[in-house]
Amino acid sequence: MLMLHFFWSPYIFREDSYNKYEANNAEICKHARRVLGKHTDIHLESFTASRVTRNPSDILLGHTTFDPAGGVSDDWVRDNALSPGEPCHPNTYIMVPILPVQIAEHKKWSPFVDSQFDAARLIFGICGEYWYEQIQALPVDTPIGRIKHKLVRIDMGCEARLFGTPRRYTPESMNGLLHLSDLQPHKGFDLLLDSIDPSRMRLHLGSGNLRSYPNQRLRIRDKEVISLGWMDNSNPQVDHFVKEQCAFYIHTSSLDAQATAILENCARGLVPIVTPESGFRSPHAIYLTQDTARNREIILAAMAMSPAEYEARSAGVVEQIRTNHSWETVFGTVWETIQADMRQRYRA
Repeated sequence: MLMLHFFWSPYIFREDSYNKYEANNAEICKHARRVLGKHTDIHLESFTASRVTRNPSDILLGHTTFDPAGGVSDDWVRDNALSPGEPCHPNTYIMVPILPVQIAEHKKWSPFVDSQFDAARLIFGICGEYWYEQIQALPVDTPIGRIKHKLVRIDMGCEARLFGTPRRYTPESMNGLLHLSDLQPHKGFDLLLDSIDPSRMRLHLGSGNLRSYPNQRLRIRDKEVISLGWMDNSNPQVDHFVKEQCAFYIHTSSLDAQATAILENCARGLVPIVTPESGFRSPHAIYLTQDTARNREIILAAMAMSPAEYEARSAGVVEQIRTNHSWETVFGTVWETIQADMRQRYRA
């Protein structure tokens, strides 16, 4: 039986691994093993690994080599070539969040990204439809445009069942907004602050950058917000608080392949108010612009929607996460696409 080698950030399995919701890289590792392991033997390895196989029937799938410390020498794509001079093992596939631009800092941390993209049979790009369309419109002589012909779009997964029963409409929560991120510039935090009216809206912020300010009111750029500090998704009390206090999840990113926080809070039943660049597309979402005055109008109109409309939007995004973003759907697409590619080549 062939072996599928999955290269990602290291993860240690524990007895409760599948009963708790963890950070997105941990979730990817867990469900890669669970779903892909139904089809074949699977071996999890770090994306900083070197050679793992000489079997020509094996499959290699994973993230580009990622090394924030710098100086890594091992390249799992190059090092598993079966013969000298070959760029990779014949069944090599990349799976990675992708955008139409290469962020300079990320490229520095992925030293072999260009050669790994070139060598791979296919690239499973984790991104929203908005970014996939932007990539397909790129000229072929750009860093990302040159590999668009081998790009297969997949969604980020979300284990929705671990968020329990979705929230229901309550009138007292309709002015409650939630935002989760590292508050970096590409998350559009300035746009978010300028788009809210604190006298009519309650903005709850969860961030590792606010770890020292749990459950307290802060003033940020003269806007009062409620800091949740670092928010633990696996904590039932946190889940209860969010569902009770917040009707909407707001995300104003300018450069998110597909923001996982949107998926997680849609699974809770919060209605998303987002920019298209946040990477989430849904008929049930509400979309913001780059005009802050217009955004305030959009948010106020959302808060005034009828209970029936709110319940329909909430139920719609919950179903979308449970269907489109289930790990069975995500890794099922990966497995079926790889099998189709291999059948086409080996049948020829």
